[in-house]
Amino acid sequence: MRIQDDLVDTDELRAFDAVATKRSFSIAASELGCSQSTISERITRLEQRLQRVLVLRTTRQVKLTPDGEAALIYARGILDIAEDARARLSRSRLAGTLRIGIEDQLAATRLPPLLRMFGARFPHFGLRFVTGRNHRLQEALRMRDVDLIMTKSHPDSGAEVLWREPLVWMARSDVAARRDGPVPVISYLGPSVLRDIVEARLADHRRSFVTVAECSNFIGKITLAEAGIGVVAVGRSFGNPGLIEVPEDVGLPPLGSLDFVLEAAPARHSQAIDAFREVLTAFTTGMAGEMPGPDQLADVIAKAETEQP
Repeated sequence: MRIQDDLVDTDELRAFDAVATKRSFSIAASELGCSQSTISERITRLEQRLQRVLVLRTTRQVKLTPDGEAALIYARGILDIAEDARARLSRSRLAGTLRIGIEDQLAATRLPPLLRMFGARFPHFGLRFVTGRNHRLQEALRMRDVDLIMTKSHPDSGAEVLWREPLVWMARSDVAARRDGPVPVISYLGPSVLRDIVEARLADHRRSFVTVAECSNFIGKITLAEAGIGVVAVGRSFGNPGLIEVPEDVGLPPLGSLDFVLEAAPARHSQAIDAFREVLTAFTTGMAGEMPGPDQLADVIAKAETEQP
């Protein structure tokens, strides 16, 4: 099929799509808010552009010709592209400030590249961040001090999952090789989702342990682990060059996984939140559905930026 003069009129395509869907000129006119004669004129113009008969209309029925069935696939594809472009261009003009609560582990490792991606896509929009532990962020969300939060959660919590992170034991190489005595655990201060998981797994496998240090933040845990104080449970993609995964033959119990989730305030919906979700989706799916590690972030960002509208 050839379109005369290389022109595409989306009003004509919408009229054609509505008639093809409803099999009625009158219903299509009502749906698009115009007269039946306008629908007929648009279909006629489209047929003239394509130099094909697309719709057969009798007193009893409306049906598509074989050329009409083929054209409908392309018409709907063009309409989808047009709508996506309209939505993206509209969001790119967003202005204002979105308030986000972000768990300290994410703030320390993922926030800079995420800010770079959001700023590139929505240069006129500001982000205000509050960082902290899960329970503090949940309270901020309840008090509506933030619009949405990014936190850790037990699997299948019902929250919107950004990605599922495998948990591993890590330690300095000399500490990782130890097999005797209680497990020297570096933990978060309670309450902590990750601490609950660690202690439950050790108890289930009847492994004795001693909490050698308690930290209020992720950087503190990693620093103490690098100093050789003990072992630490972390997400595999949050690994550190100074630490290694504890070998399986040491006998520490498997930790399972932890969800990183996004939660918005109840009944809160806005273009700004949708825009941030869009960037998060590009960020967290940049590596085939798995969260990239620190050495892979540059590739993910470069790929996402080439796909910007």
